[in-house]
Amino acid sequence: MKSQLFAISLSLLSFTAIAQNATISEIAQKLNDYYQFYPQENIHLSTDKEIYKPEEIIWFSIYLTDGTGKPTQSISNECQVSLYSSSGMRVTGDVFQLKEGFTNGDLLIPKGLEQGKYVLVANTGPQTQANEAFYKLIYLNPKDEEAIRVRQKGMLPLLEPGKLNFCSFSIENMNGEPLKKDKLEYQLYAQEELIQKDKVKTDEAGLLKLAINLPNRSYDGPLKLSLSEKRGRIDYSCLLPVQTEEVQLNFLPEGGKAIAGVSQPSGFTTHNKLQQPVSVDGEIMGSKGQKFGDLKSIIPGFSMTSLKLDTTQDYTLHLTSKLGNGQTFKLPQANHGLLMSISRTSTDFIHTNITPAEEKEQTLFVVANKGAEIIWVSEMQVSGPTRVKIPKADFPGGLSLISIFDQQGQALSSRLIYIEKMNKSTIFIKAPQQVKSGDVFKLTIKNPKTASTELTPINLSISAADERLDWPGQWTQLEALNAELEYPIQRLQNEENSLLSEATINYLLIANQAKNFSWQNVLHFDRQQEQNRFQQTGLFGQVLDKNNQPVPNAKVSFINSQNMQILNTSTDQNGTFFQQAIAPNDKDNFVIKAIGSDGNSDLNVIFEKSMAEEISNHVQRVAQQVNGNEEAQFSQSFFRQNTQLFSKLKQQKQTQREEPYLKFLETATSLMDVIKMIKPYRLEGDRIIFPGGTNSLNAQDGALIVIDGQKVGTSSSILQAINPNDVASVNVSTSPVDIQRHTGLNSVGVIEIETKRGDLDQETATPSEPEEQLYQNGQRIPRDFWQRKAKFPETQPTTLFWSPGVQLSQLGHAEFEVATNHVIGKFLIRAELVNADGNLIRIEKPIEIIP
Repeated sequence: MKSQLFAISLSLLSFTAIAQNATISEIAQKLNDYYQFYPQENIHLSTDKEIYKPEEIIWFSIYLTDGTGKPTQSISNECQVSLYSSSGMRVTGDVFQLKEGFTNGDLLIPKGLEQGKYVLVANTGPQTQANEAFYKLIYLNPKDEEAIRVRQKGMLPLLEPGKLNFCSFSIENMNGEPLKKDKLEYQLYAQEELIQKDKVKTDEAGLLKLAINLPNRSYDGPLKLSLSEKRGRIDYSCLLPVQTEEVQLNFLPEGGKAIAGVSQPSGFTTHNKLQQPVSVDGEIMGSKGQKFGDLKSIIPGFSMTSLKLDTTQDYTLHLTSKLGNGQTFKLPQANHGLLMSISRTSTDFIHTNITPAEEKEQTLFVVANKGAEIIWVSEMQVSGPTRVKIPKADFPGGLSLISIFDQQGQALSSRLIYIEKMNKSTIFIKAPQQVKSGDVFKLTIKNPKTASTELTPINLSISAADERLDWPGQWTQLEALNAELEYPIQRLQNEENSLLSEATINYLLIANQAKNFSWQNVLHFDRQQEQNRFQQTGLFGQVLDKNNQPVPNAKVSFINSQNMQILNTSTDQNGTFFQQAIAPNDKDNFVIKAIGSDGNSDLNVIFEKSMAEEISNHVQRVAQQVNGNEEAQFSQSFFRQNTQLFSKLKQQKQTQREEPYLKFLETATSLMDVIKMIKPYRLEGDRIIFPGGTNSLNAQDGALIVIDGQKVGTSSSILQAINPNDVASVNVSTSPVDIQRHTGLNSVGVIEIETKRGDLDQETATPSEPEEQLYQNGQRIPRDFWQRKAKFPETQPTTLFWSPGVQLSQLGHAEFEVATNHVIGKFLIRAELVNADGNLIRIEKPIEIIP
C-alpha cells in the first residue's frame, strides 16, 4: 500500500494545505458551502434543578457552540425558551437576548399546572429542524402533604392477550405508612381507548395486587395503566408492554450500506411505537430457506450481529421473542461495494479495515470531519484489503465521522467514531460535608491546570437532592453525545451509575448515524437552488405511496373549492413538489389529488409543517421515550424533615376531555383549523360560511362569533388572533335555537368560544406574588435570582444557590459564601461547563444540611 498522509487540522475557510489535491479541495469546499448556508448551533442549557412546583421559577443559562464545539461567532442574537406539556402544548415561554453566544434567563411556572412531566425547549433562528433544538425533561410536583406514594414491586409484566397477567404495587402515604384496605380503581388504556377498568383494594401491608385479564386481540403499542381513588389523592400511571405491540426496526450495517460477499458487522435499532427502546430476539433467513444469523438485543433498543450476504437472495428478519413474535422485516438488498469497518481503538490509534469491492489498484481518500471542520485526511493506493492506523491525536474529544471517497469524490462508506480524551477543563468543588441549618458555609471552585481564559462560563447551583431526577436524558456523558446522534443511546441496563467506555460507545455507534447529516446532501448541495426555495412563498409538499415511499413524477392537482379553478404541478425524483400560486394558509380552500405516472391514485399528499408544529411533535416523542418514573415522588425522610414545604392542596375537579377537538387544541397552531375539524366551512372574504347555511336579507354576513359570552362579530380575523392554547372549549352550531340565543339576524351559524381566562376563578386569576415582567425590544430582561430571593425569601426554598456564568480568577478559583435555610436533608452542589470539544462537563458534590 502506498499512502500519502496529510494529517491536518484545518479551517474550511482556508484550503492552502490541501489545494494540491482537487478531489479533497472540492469535498472541503462543498462541506464549507453547506455549513455556511446551514450553520450549526448547538445549545447547552443548564437549570438550577429538575423538579419544581407551580409558581416556582425555572432558572437557566444557555451557552452556544458550533458544530466543532467552539463558541459561536454571534450567528444568533436571541434564543426562544419555552415550557411544553408532555402532550406538546406550549405552556409559557419568552425570547432572550444572546451576547457572544451566552445568556441567563428564567421562566415563571404558571399557577394551577397539573403534576407530571414537562419539557423545556430552547431553539434559535438558524435551526431549521425540530431535532436541532435543545430539550430537557423537568417534572412538576405541587408538594401535596396528602399525596400517596406508589411504587411498583418487581419488574412490570409483558402482557399476554387472552391470558391472566399479574403486577403489584406498594401504596403508602408521605410518612411511609401503608394504606391498608384502601379502595382504588385501575383503568387500562390502549391510546385513548378504555380497554378495562375495575375496583381493587390494598391488603394489610398496603400491597396492591392486580390480576389483569387482557382481552384476546392485537395491540400495536404499550398499554397505559392508571390508578386512582375517589378522594383524588392518587394520580399514578405507567406503561405496560404487550407481546403483540408493533416493533419499529432500523437496519444499520457498518459503513452505511449492505455489502455482499464480506463478513459485515451490522446493527439493528428496535423501538416500540412510542420510540422507547425494546429488547427482541430474532433469526435472519435467506429466501432459499437458509438461516444466516441470530439476533439478540445487547441492551434495550440495540442488537448486533455479523452478516455475510450475497446478491442472489433476499433476506428477512423474523422476530422470535415474546415481544413482537412473528413480525418480519425485509432487509435491504446487498450489493458489491467497498466496506470500511473499525476493529478497535487503542491508546494512540483508530484501527480501520478497508475492503474494496474488487482487487485492483485504485486511489481512495480517507476523510475525517467534525461538523464543518475537516480534521484528518489520507490519500492512499489500495489493491485489496487494507489496514489503516489513524492517529487519535488529531481528533477532538467526542464524535467525528470517518468516510471513504473515490477519485470522483463520491462517498463510498462512512462510520462514526467516539474519542474520549482527558479533559483539561476539570474543576474541583470544595465544601464541607455537613452544615447546620441556618449556618453559612464557604464554597470554592478550583481549576489548577487551566488558565481562566480557557474556560467557558461555569453554571453553579445548589438544590435539594430530592429534587433531582436521574433520567436517561440527563446522564451527563450521553447528553452531548445524543445531541449529535440520529438514534439516542440509552444507558446500560443494571449499570445506572457506570460510565460507558470508549470501546463500548464505538461498538454501539455501528448502528447509528450523525443527526441531520448526509454526504449525499452535502455533495449535491446547490446554494442557488436552496436560496430560491427559502425565498419562495408557496406550498411545499410530498407525495407518498401506501408504504410511505416518495413517488417521483406524480401529477398533483389543486382544485379551488370556491371557483373550481384547477392548478397542476408535478413531483421531482424525491416525490416533492412546490406550488407557488397557493399560500400555505390557503391550502384548506383546495381539494388536492395526486396521480402517479403509472396511473395509481392511491397516494398520500403531505405538507411541510411549521417549526412550531414540528417542535410540538418532537416534545411528545421526548416525553414518551423516557422509560423511567411517570411520577416524581419525594422520599419519606425528606417529607418528615420538611413538612413545612408541603401543604394540603385543594383537589381539582376532574374534567372529561372526550371531544377529539380538545386534544387538537393542545397542538394546533390555528383556531381556524380546530373549528374546521369540528365542522367544515368555506371562507367568503373573512366570513365563515358553513355548508347548508344561507344568509337572509337582514342577516349578518357570516357565522356569529361569541367569546366568553360576548358577541364580537363575524370577522374570522378575530379567531386568527386567538392562541388555541388559551381556549377551554369550542361549540359550533347551525341550529336556529342556538343561534337565536345570541341574535335573530343570522341563519349561518354561531361559534361559541370559552377561553381559559374566562373559566378561571378569582383565586386562580390573581397571582400570589405580582411582579412586572420587563421587556426590551421584544426580548425578556432576565430576573435577578438574588434580588428575588431577598424580596421573597420563602419562595423556592430548595434552591439555595444559583449563579450562571461564573468566571474563575487568574489563579483558577472562585469563592462564595452560601447561607442555608430551614430545609433539612441532602443537597447537591453542581457545576457545569462546556469544554473545548463542545461537550458538557458536570461535577457534583453532595452536602447535608442537618438540624
